[in-house]
Amino acid sequence: MQPDVPPLRDLVLLGGGHSHVQVLRYFGMHPTAGVRITLISQEAQSPYSGMLPGCVAGAYDMDDLHIDLGPLCRFAGARLIVATAQGIDLANQQVLLANRPPMRFDILSLNCGASPASGVGQGINVKPISLFLPAWQQVRTQLWERSSAATLAVVGAGAGGIELALASRASLPEQTQIQLIGTTLLPGATAGQRRVIQRALSRQRVTYIEDRLVNAANRALEFERAGVPLVADHVFWVTDVVAPPWLADSGLAHDERGFIAVDATLRSTSHPNVFAAGDIAHLQGQERPKAGVYAVRAGPTLAHNLARAARGGAFRPRKFRAQSRHLSLIGVGDGTAIALRGRWASTGRFWWRLKDDIDRRFMRRFKNLPNMVSKPPAVHASLQALLPDQQMRCGGCGAKLAADPLARVLARLPAQPLANVTLGMGDDAAEIVNAGPTTLLTVDGFRAMLDDPYLLGRIAAHHSMNDILAMGARPQAALALAAIPLMADDMMEEELFQLLSGAVAVLNEHQTPLVGGHSAEAAELSLGLTIVGHAQGEVMVKGGAAVGDCLLLTKPLGTGVVLAGAMQGLAKAQAVAACIAQMDTSNQPAVAVLREHGLHALTDITGFGLLGHLGEMLRASGCGVTLELEQVPLLQGATDLVAQGVRSSLQSANARALDQYQIAQEHQHHPALALLADPQTSGGMLAAVSAETATACLHALAKSGVDAALVGRIQAKPTMQVV
Repeated sequence: MQPDVPPLRDLVLLGGGHSHVQVLRYFGMHPTAGVRITLISQEAQSPYSGMLPGCVAGAYDMDDLHIDLGPLCRFAGARLIVATAQGIDLANQQVLLANRPPMRFDILSLNCGASPASGVGQGINVKPISLFLPAWQQVRTQLWERSSAATLAVVGAGAGGIELALASRASLPEQTQIQLIGTTLLPGATAGQRRVIQRALSRQRVTYIEDRLVNAANRALEFERAGVPLVADHVFWVTDVVAPPWLADSGLAHDERGFIAVDATLRSTSHPNVFAAGDIAHLQGQERPKAGVYAVRAGPTLAHNLARAARGGAFRPRKFRAQSRHLSLIGVGDGTAIALRGRWASTGRFWWRLKDDIDRRFMRRFKNLPNMVSKPPAVHASLQALLPDQQMRCGGCGAKLAADPLARVLARLPAQPLANVTLGMGDDAAEIVNAGPTTLLTVDGFRAMLDDPYLLGRIAAHHSMNDILAMGARPQAALALAAIPLMADDMMEEELFQLLSGAVAVLNEHQTPLVGGHSAEAAELSLGLTIVGHAQGEVMVKGGAAVGDCLLLTKPLGTGVVLAGAMQGLAKAQAVAACIAQMDTSNQPAVAVLREHGLHALTDITGFGLLGHLGEMLRASGCGVTLELEQVPLLQGATDLVAQGVRSSLQSANARALDQYQIAQEHQHHPALALLADPQTSGGMLAAVSAETATACLHALAKSGVDAALVGRIQAKPTMQVV
């Protein structure tokens, strides 16, 4: 059978904006063999700015407003990296990211938006929307709880500010005063259009202040012309946008405000392997206001040109022509909208229905994705030279990564603590000075369940160290077995670097050096770690639980079902983010507290689920148990996924342990019951502690940042029940 085409070139999309979601959909519909797509986004969801005022007005909920980037990336065959950009290194073709290694690219496209110019004093910027929405909800709650009248000021009298002020009226208490502030009402509009807008503002009891705000501090608004300050309890800024500060330092050609200069093909005028669209771009010769409509309309052109640039070779790019006149629809918040085009204006319910239909149709394109069943395309001629020999890939030591790229990866890794290591990486074997009489050894690992190799490395390190931590020991050193899928040579090198960087970052946090390992070519990305530890005092075991002990669980359950739901496109972005954050959390602080509070037995919860690992503790201790189902902490969204029939692959085998339990009638069909058997990745600790110290232990855990729960009690045999 002909093998799949390996990745040969990296196309990196920076930002999940209105253009890039269309690029992702395009690649899902038109796969390009040999091109690996990576989306770097600060959030796992992309808000659609056109529906923000409707969300503020209560016409849309949060799900309506957001595109979940996880399912969209899977449809496109793309990786999703949730990270914050802080620069571009054009010389080394890297995107610089906060708190993690840079990401390599061959072709880079930017659609990461912009932010309103910093307000003078107090206030909340409307962009980025991900930060504005929680702030808006808080303001709305405060105003509804307030018995007296309050004032909300919206600064910026363009279309965005007008629509936000009108939408706010629809969902705020009647006594709230709303002020719209700006030097010009809808710049570029005709006098007749402004009269239509002014009538809508008056109808919705929004006061327009034609002036420039020069300061907003301590609730006092000071204006350029007006002498007496006004009072505002809350201020929203919907003003001109500015480019990210790091963009001007990137070396890309840009305009006087820092926005990337692009030609009609959306390609950088200074760097042909860089493209940009949306607010971040300055379209030379076609200067337009910063508005989402242009990002939407640029999407198809950007997708076409990126697909051809990524495969290399000469091609005829498409040109984007930004319309100078288009139909603009401004929601009024009362079931009507204002329509503007050229010098013409109209208002009515028809225009709101049209706007709502346009926006919902746009969102459906990225939520109701088609099932694509097609033969993978052939590798374009321009990529043929990059193809590795796939006819007979070696096994054994012939599958190792080559010495030079491996040496480069190891040289780039962060410095590591080596106090007890006499010989480390570079020798045939590591030599460690044993710091105590007892040495503990464990090995663990898994294949990739995430797109992000750096995060996979971090989670694998946490997961692998848990067995050492569960023995009350301190990790001392680690060995790695990394398997990298076949790709172009420089891409395999970069993949190994990202993977090991994540692992080393966590190992360094635990003062545990990576002293050696092995690399191999494989069908899937995977990482296994052998951890060497040494005892700190008495070694903790599973068999010390006593009747009357309280069972404490330090992390919620549900990683298995959430990861399975993410693979099926059913898990919501917030649930996936919470799951990843939990897996990327160390159990070391929890173990330190548990050892000080009457700890009798300890184990970590991993692949066999809570029931499987609890069963090991009970058999070793010769005890029974009562589990309190409603006290078991669960990850966000886990029970919803169980109710939808989602299960991890190991769950059915784990669930056989339930046959040993008497289950209370009211819990017979409870979704949480299945989660007792859910396999956990980098799960929490299950501890049996003395009943006399359990309450104090829970308080100490909370003080250490560990949100633990008392989930049951150890009983005499043969009691095995879920109540």
